[in-house]
Amino acid sequence: MKYVIMLFFLGLANVSFSQKWRELANDYNINLYDVVEEAEIYFKNIDKTKKGSGWKSYQRWLYENEPKYYPSGKRNTISPYFVANQYKKIIESNSVSNRTIFNNGWEELGPYYIEEVTGHYSVGLGRIESFYIDNNPNIIYLGSRSGGFWKTSNGGETWTNTTDDLIATGVNTIAVDPNNPDKILINVRNSKNGTTHGIYKSNDGGDTWTITNFNPDNLNWGGLGTNNKIFLIKYHPTIQDLIFIGTSEGLYRSSDNLISWNQVDQPTGNYRQIDFHPTNSSIVYVTKDYGTSNILISNDTGLTFGNSGTITNNNSGIRISISQDCENCVFIGSSDGIWKSTDSGVNFNLISGAYIDEISNYGAFAVSDVNSNVILYGDIDTHMSYNGGANFEKTTFWAQGNFDYDQTGTYVHADIRGAVSIDGVFWVNTDGLLCKSEDNGVTWEIFEGQSIRENYCLGASQSNHYRSIAGSQDNGTSIKNENTWIEFYGADGMEGIIHPLNDDWMIGSLQYGNKRRTKDGGYSQQGINPDNFEGDWVTPLLYDPNNQMNIFTMSDKLYRSDDFGANWTTLSTPFSIGQKIQNAAIAENNSNTIAVSYYNELKITNDGGLTFNLVSQSLPNQFITDIAFDPNDDDTIIVTYSSYGNNNNKVYLSNDQGVTWENITTNLSNMPIRSVVIDHKENSTIYLGAEIGIYKKSISDNSWELFNENLPNTTVMELEVVYGSNTLRAATWGRGLWEYSLSGRENYPSILTTRISNQPTDYQPKEGSDQFVTSTIQYEGTLVNVYVEWASDINTDIIQMNSTVEGVWVSETSIPNFPEGSKVFFKVFAESENGLTTETYRFMYSVRSDVYCTPSMDCSFGDGIQLFKLADINNPSGCEGYADFTEISTDLEQGSEYELTITTGYGNQHIKVWIDYNNDLDFTVDEIIVNDYVIEPGVNSPGVYTESINISIPEIAATGQHILRAKTNWAANVPNDSCDETLYGETEDYTVFITEQSLGLIGNSFPLKPSIYPNPTEGNITIDLKNNYKNVSISLHDMLGRKILDKNYDETQSFELTIRQSPGVYFLSINTENKKAIFKLIKN
Repeated sequence: MKYVIMLFFLGLANVSFSQKWRELANDYNINLYDVVEEAEIYFKNIDKTKKGSGWKSYQRWLYENEPKYYPSGKRNTISPYFVANQYKKIIESNSVSNRTIFNNGWEELGPYYIEEVTGHYSVGLGRIESFYIDNNPNIIYLGSRSGGFWKTSNGGETWTNTTDDLIATGVNTIAVDPNNPDKILINVRNSKNGTTHGIYKSNDGGDTWTITNFNPDNLNWGGLGTNNKIFLIKYHPTIQDLIFIGTSEGLYRSSDNLISWNQVDQPTGNYRQIDFHPTNSSIVYVTKDYGTSNILISNDTGLTFGNSGTITNNNSGIRISISQDCENCVFIGSSDGIWKSTDSGVNFNLISGAYIDEISNYGAFAVSDVNSNVILYGDIDTHMSYNGGANFEKTTFWAQGNFDYDQTGTYVHADIRGAVSIDGVFWVNTDGLLCKSEDNGVTWEIFEGQSIRENYCLGASQSNHYRSIAGSQDNGTSIKNENTWIEFYGADGMEGIIHPLNDDWMIGSLQYGNKRRTKDGGYSQQGINPDNFEGDWVTPLLYDPNNQMNIFTMSDKLYRSDDFGANWTTLSTPFSIGQKIQNAAIAENNSNTIAVSYYNELKITNDGGLTFNLVSQSLPNQFITDIAFDPNDDDTIIVTYSSYGNNNNKVYLSNDQGVTWENITTNLSNMPIRSVVIDHKENSTIYLGAEIGIYKKSISDNSWELFNENLPNTTVMELEVVYGSNTLRAATWGRGLWEYSLSGRENYPSILTTRISNQPTDYQPKEGSDQFVTSTIQYEGTLVNVYVEWASDINTDIIQMNSTVEGVWVSETSIPNFPEGSKVFFKVFAESENGLTTETYRFMYSVRSDVYCTPSMDCSFGDGIQLFKLADINNPSGCEGYADFTEISTDLEQGSEYELTITTGYGNQHIKVWIDYNNDLDFTVDEIIVNDYVIEPGVNSPGVYTESINISIPEIAATGQHILRAKTNWAANVPNDSCDETLYGETEDYTVFITEQSLGLIGNSFPLKPSIYPNPTEGNITIDLKNNYKNVSISLHDMLGRKILDKNYDETQSFELTIRQSPGVYFLSINTENKKAIFKLIKN
């Protein structure tokens, strides 16, 4: 027997029926603002912060729907297929290219897997609505709310999506022919409101799809004010071609595999569950939304139905479960407890209701098919009973989705949407994952591999092509790196930004604008909100393009931070008190110009946010969804609308900062627009993210083109342009992140990364420090000119760049040194042999004073360091908060190991130690020698705790005098930024002298010692490995640890090398086949 799970998530807790606003929201004849009024009354006396209260669901619904129906709130004047109809019109006038690889189409970025978890506590991929498990355990099908149909044929090792081309991306129910797993039926629906686009079928295991006769046209569905839904499709397990369909319009029965059907003669309503007697093929069980005191039973294979026995005191939806272990039993989950019938539903008895105060009746319900005493109940977590439902115990915990989420066996993500038992194995689908348990819910295995993130927002790095930050519903904030995703924080993830030059500095946010900042690429974080801050559901967050440590955020007030969120200044209240800013944009060239919107109103400031002028008098009375300035012209601004209406008012342009406006919707028909961005090319191409698809045109063009090659037919929530790599990045609702080349820039050089010697921080770069510019550039042809163009307040110039390692370009000289407080701007340009020139974003940094930070913390409870002992340093001390012990020193030799002994006066003390090898007065991640060692972990009490730690000095550590910094923090990691002040802990600074090892071979694991000659050298050297080796890699570093050469050989024994750099000491590393040698060289 094969099994399918398609349980519909019924709503909110035991109070679901008292939340009348939900019923009104699903009735499109009810005005949106009547729904709002009812919801506000309900939530007035509810703890909205409690998980499961329903408040977040309401806010999500309002965020999604109000822009569509503002200002009238009327929802019954628009077809439920409004968006699909607009897209079909656009398709008729646009050619759609075949799906191709990235060179000619959009490329998917994921995430497919949970790869690295830092600050997250409830990791997941996306909302899963249904699944199918075959007799062949390698075959699994999965349906996502907004990410379509996925299949695996190798037990979950790899997954494939096959519905990206369909008109909608929601798949909430899957039915599979019991005799042939290649024959599949799915409901294709709008992911936002659940409206069905009909049942589609596949005869080849889900590889291709065609619409069946059971579709809105044949059913005469889709009239104004309707929202027709299909909740469930189910094959009869033993009667061939007999199918039941539970819908919002009643129950349907087909005996010929959907060639035809009949509506069962029952009252209309939402029919959500269908199940069958295990041995009597004539008995069918059905549930629906109302009539919650019973279920419906058919004794004639679904031709007619009657009421079951009665259950009492239920005020929620009903869930049923059937078990082969008890063939005449019917189990019901209700708000009053679990009911059981032993006579096929004629009579029911309450097993136990005492537990129900602890378990909310809104999720999954399943009885084991091999032991009916084992029952799963799912709300936020899973709960298991092993005595037939008399009592339950919680077996999973939604807030344990952290770094070891897949190791504990007790995590499946929050909100258990469906469950089934197959041969005694329980399966559940949640808001983030598909999971199974082979030990009756004690431990769980997680199935990943589907890119189904429902993204709200996106931030892209301008200095690192590979890095983005994205916020998603249910699954928090995530960071995309070149080879991995970092799961950064939980809740609903919202807007995020990345510092343009220092891409390790990022800010993510969650609902209402609560913000989390990282200074180390997502490995540590802090909260950074203004005091008493609460923004809109999705709160705008911007950085200043002309002073890139400055950022802006908004509630009903506009705030600015001059230190990337550490401190905030209140600037003004652009609208009225309580009117929270919903969208914002800042001009690229004059950051005193900022535009903000509230509903239909748009205001612009030209004094940095102190005063605002209304500029929307001649714009439509519609809800503004996005704002964008032309990076080439601060006077040019675009606003977009996502209204559901045949008004042809979706995109407006002004060339005079809102004095006059032009409707440039033209051939977009009435497609609702969610996001807009303008690229930096000469023709200023506009890109629109819509309810379906992406569209483009240059500002001077008269019509829009579909820009959708290889992109799923899903909603595009936000777009970002990455200047240096000529890339457009898109955050989608349900299909993760995607990227593509900017229009017309497919063959241009790609400047992938750019950095300076000392990346901008609170204390860097310092006055007097040389700032070389390094970029990695990818181009298949020849680059004829690569250079840096820089400017300060007093000067501007060009510096040529050279490539010492393939693809890596370094400026010939540093950008000139400027006094403290100076602002320096620069771009990198790469010109090809055929005249194609790429330029990066305009980066900037401020020159800092040549001092280093002295962070002081509270060590009065014993936190901190009471003894620091390393080589010749033996320093007992008291509580200083910060202590300058740099008069105490010791020698440390390159490549040597030492024992560090530390005593602290309070347990659970985290220790981090740095050596400032490059003497730039900045302690960076690559200078850490002790990384968050914990003394007496878990002991949260005073005492005397001493531990010794082995440390290693790198073989290529810069010789000479350096500062060593030791820092502690209680009960949490020490921040990677050594200047950060935590509540408890201490900082101590010492002096160390790094001394040289002998010249020549200073480290070796080869069986025969390699040789190098001559050494010292005039520049040309020969290396002999004494044996032939494969996959040999070499790297050359200077005394400061900077890599200046990198080469790889497929196979070699000896090779020659030329050192073109200036005279000095160098370190050559050779790696191959788990063997390593390091040489110290001198070039005369």
